[in-house]
Amino acid sequence: MTLTDTSLGFEEARDALARWGLRVGRRQLAPGSGTANAAVVVDTPDGRLILRRRNPRYARADWARFDQALFAHLRARGIPAPEPVLAPDGHGWVVHHEQLYELFHFIEGEQHRSGDARELAAAGRLLAQVHAAGGDFEPPVDKPWPRFHPPMLSRDGLCELLEHARDHDEPAERVQVLEQALGLAITLVRRLPDDAYRALPATVVHGDYHPANLKFLRGRVVGLFDWDWASHQPRMVDLADGLLFFCAVRDAPVVAGDIWSLTSAFSIDAERAHVFGAAYRDEGGLDAVDLGALPDLMRCRWLYCRVDAAQRKVEPHRRAEFVTRDLDVPLSCIDALEPSILDGTLFAS
Repeated sequence: MTLTDTSLGFEEARDALARWGLRVGRRQLAPGSGTANAAVVVDTPDGRLILRRRNPRYARADWARFDQALFAHLRARGIPAPEPVLAPDGHGWVVHHEQLYELFHFIEGEQHRSGDARELAAAGRLLAQVHAAGGDFEPPVDKPWPRFHPPMLSRDGLCELLEHARDHDEPAERVQVLEQALGLAITLVRRLPDDAYRALPATVVHGDYHPANLKFLRGRVVGLFDWDWASHQPRMVDLADGLLFFCAVRDAPVVAGDIWSLTSAFSIDAERAHVFGAAYRDEGGLDAVDLGALPDLMRCRWLYCRVDAAQRKVEPHRRAEFVTRDLDVPLSCIDALEPSILDGTLFAS
């Protein structure tokens, strides 16, 4: 399996931008960031724009139409979703040389300051508002999407990794971690099968709700980006992301575009989880069904982060190392928080 190509050179960007009637020189372009979609920032006399080339996995015009209709729906409700620049044909995307490109107005703002209580609360409230707005969104086209972070795929991937590790004499410690992770994945398959997952309270979710996809200004969210995974799913998959990634305490800052950094292990700060989760609950509510599924959705997400990224973005000979490094640290934090999540006390005002 090939690694994801997130490069977007000058000639390619120039030719794509010409489809919007824009002519640019090299000095007008600056690299964007990301591990899935290629992007460049474009300086124009009328302001900054950002050009994205969609990952081939979701480079479909009908899905772009779904997403951009959702953006308009959200912006009408005050949610800072991206605003596309329309091409001459009236669409916010073009297909050029079998690649799908989108052009958006650039939103100025700052990255999340880890642990900032105002920003944590703002992110929690915004997520609840997104879920409320998603409940009455009427899409112009269907966007069928599989289950998020399925433990069945993590199980299968871990089986392959474990077999490879044993055949290639990986250190015993890595083999043991892989065995433990496989046991957890098998347990999650049993506890949260597809029918139970699909029965959870659902709406149109963001699908990748973490700090790198938000921008802030003076304690409020001014931009929410990377909606490629937006689809009808249990709303708790987004809250699981928020609790994992907004409430994380890491040994080193995350480096955008570096998959090893983006998937590095972390502990989960209970106070941050309280601030984020209470803001969500106060804005959108939480019931016993939501809370009951949340710890396992967090476990599914963390395992899938490592296994899926290893298969798609890491060289085969380093995949066992990638998956097993401090894998247990977030899982231990989830175990510790689980009682207060289940009874709701973690999110009480």
